[in-house]
Amino acid sequence: MREFKDDEGRPWRLVMTVGAAARVRDLVQIDIVDEEPQADGSTRKVDRRIPFDLIDVSNIGRALEVIRSRYTTVGEVLYAMMCRQVDERKMTREDFLDGLRGDSLEAAQKALEEELVDFFPLRLRRMIAQLVSRMDELQAELASRAEAQLQQTTVESLLEVSGTPSTRPQESSEYIPESGPSANCSPLETLV
Repeated sequence: MREFKDDEGRPWRLVMTVGAAARVRDLVQIDIVDEEPQADGSTRKVDRRIPFDLIDVSNIGRALEVIRSRYTTVGEVLYAMMCRQVDERKMTREDFLDGLRGDSLEAAQKALEEELVDFFPLRLRRMIAQLVSRMDELQAELASRAEAQLQQTTVESLLEVSGTPSTRPQESSEYIPESGPSANCSPLETLV
């Protein structure tokens, strides 16, 4: 059992059980990209919406990926798992979801991931904990690389990538004659 507080400071008790996982499967859908075999032997990618089965060991990597990256889904999963607590407090689904953001959402996400790992029998728990550890390492490395890349990025390069015209004057001599503006060119045109 894990506890976290929402953005309003309300404490919540999170317990992963078969019943809680079944409620998630019944109430929460996720979008996936699947490969569908074709008559000619090739495959094509197809978007599908499927029930989110948190405790399907064959798709545990997908479950962890969803928990780490799809915060709306995390909120829906938490609501499905704790809907009885929400009802006891005479709150609505929207009240509960509105209490999740920023640090409280991250704490809830972490509690959900830890509960998922602890749910499984020891043999599987060790394997899933190792997968979580590797995902942590990968996530830290990707974040570090992204931060380093952002530190080296200039506003001008971001504008170029976005396709937004630069506000900086052209440096090429073909746009500004050496002798200055021509007789039929306004002074403003030479700055652009």
